[in-house]
Amino acid sequence: MNSALKLLKGREYEVSSLAILKLASESKCSAYDCEFIAVAMELKVPLITVDKQLLREFPGTAVSLNSFSG
Repeated sequence: MNSALKLLKGREYEVSSLAILKLASESKCSAYDCEFIAVAMELKVPLITVDKQLLREFPGTAVSLNSFSG
């Protein structure tokens, strides 16, 4: 556990709760799922996922694993 914590130290991201709740209220996704979308949006990177609901609700941010891997 300590090794894992050392590897992750300084690589955590925190996003606005308001941004998360806004994404959740504008979609059919949970706030938990919207946290990942919010981080991807903030970092301006795609969220690679197999979650069909995220792919459907956030097509500009969520990218399927199959599409990403080619």
